[in-house]
Amino acid sequence: MRTFIVVALVVLGIVFYRQCVATSSGGSGAAANPPRVEATLTPRPASEHNWAKSALDRAQEVKQQVKRERASNQVPD
Repeated sequence: MRTFIVVALVVLGIVFYRQCVATSSGGSGAAANPPRVEATLTPRPASEHNWAKSALDRAQEVKQQVKRERASNQVPD
């Protein structure tokens, strides 16, 4: 039983090492595969019955409003 565990750990170590080497040698693979463009998601309006999402959306709105007000209140030197 101990032999099986040792062999399994060695095999998993080799697999892990090969994956690390394959991903870190991005020279030829990176040129062949250009980076994908991530789709931007627009937030859906919260339903009046979804009180949790409404509360989170309102908190985000307040944060943005405070951030804008603080930026506009700064006096340039």
